[in-house]
Formats: sequence, C-alpha cells, structure tokens
Amino acid sequence: MTASWPSKIKDLRDSLGLSQEQLARRLDVTKKTIAEWEQARQSPTPERALQLARLAPAGSDLRQWFTRFALERIGADSRLVLDALLPPRRERGRQAPLPGEGVRVITSADLSDRFRALEGLSDFVPIPLLKDAAAAGSPREISDADLDGYALLHYSACPNPADFTCIRVRGDSMAPILHDGALVAIDHSQRDPLALHQKMVAARTPDGVVIKWLERSPDGSLRLVSESKSYPPIDLPRTHSNPILGLIAWWQNRQL
Repeated sequence: MTASWPSKIKDLRDSLGLSQEQLARRLDVTKKTIAEWEQARQSPTPERALQLARLAPAGSDLRQWFTRFALERIGADSRLVLDALLPPRRERGRQAPLPGEGVRVITSADLSDRFRALEGLSDFVPIPLLKDAAAAGSPREISDADLDGYALLHYSACPNPADFTCIRVRGDSMAPILHDGALVAIDHSQRDPLALHQKMVAARTPDGVVIKWLERSPDGSLRLVSESKSYPPIDLPRTHSNPILGLIAWWQNRQL
C-alpha cells in the first residue's frame, strides 16, 4: 500500500479539482511538499495522511485508503482500529431507510381524512410533509400553506415528533442511497455541524435546500458532498447563521 501514495494523492487532487498549490493551502503545507509527495521523494506523515482522508468524499475508496495508510504508518492494525472506531453507519448516525410498513402518507386536503387515517394507528405519529423543500426549517415556523400532507411515522422512528418535518428528494445526486422522489425525515433538533461530520443532512444553500453528506475540514470550513461523484462538492460560506437545517434521520425510497 505505502508504495502507491503518489498516485493516490494525484487521484485525490483530480477528484477535488485542485492544483498542487490549492491542495497545499488546504493542508497548510507548501506546494513543494505536495510535489515531493507526488514524486515519491517523501511520504505524508500519519497526521497529513489523515488530513488527506478527511478531504476525500465520505464513503469513498480514497478516504479509506488514506486512513489505512495513516494507521499502517504508526504500526496499527488498520482493520482492528477501523472496526473499533467506525461501527456501522446506522449506529453512528442513527440514519437508515424506513421499513416498508414504517410510513404512510395522507393529504391535507380534508383534515377529517387525517383523523380517520389515525384511527387504530396509535403507534403512528403525523409529521408535516412539506410541498417544497424551500419551506424546510423549524417545524414551529411552518404554516398550512407549506403542507402537502402528513407522513405517518411509527413512533420508534420519531421519538420527538415536534422536531421533525418530511420532504421529497428531487434529483439523483444522492443515488443509489436516495432515489428521486424519496421521502426523508429531517430531525431539526440536530443542527450542530461539529456533531454532524460525515452525516447526511438537509442544508440551505444560495441555490436552495439540498440533501448531502456534511464534511467539516480541519480548518472548520463546511462542504456538502453528493453520493454521486457526478456532482461537485458545495462549499458553504462562513456566516453567522447556521446553514444546517437538520439531520436526515430516516428515508423511504418506495413511492407513496
């Protein structure tokens, strides 16, 4: 593994669209250092290798490669360390697809339908389903005009229903995890970027609300990364307002 770091660094730069100078600025090193890495004159330290891993897209082969490279450099068994530190995603992020019977959708056209739909469904709670992702925000601020109906989620999937809203996914940037038209549940109580590194989130950008993986760089900057490599990352500007709307806690790809 250690002999292939020059090509891996070049692959990482290409995937991020960065020059040697730009990558050097990201890592707070000199351009000469990057050039020497890529020419195999010296190898990255374990700390620099971990920085490279964090720059790679979430879940990518490059992220795993640089993480293992760093662990091997310090003489650790990478398999044992990764198994200990990175349990399955469902345990880490409490993010998972909903089971097929875990959600139902009713329209808001007739409120009486809502109550009839809830009869005999004491284990389900109604979560507002928004007409447009642009309305995503605090559940306490939405109005009836924003609603397309209600998603009836099993209480086990939504322990604090007052903190949740649901929206539809548009596009294929998160495929194959999320399909076009998928239903996602946003937990608005979880908005701290420090706690959501490498988690799937809903975020507000200048172009609208998007659903992406959240990446926090060592310098504190935030970027949103698609599951599909066809879409470039989105760098979030540094502002006083928090662009993160909430954690994507659950999703349902089955059309409802």
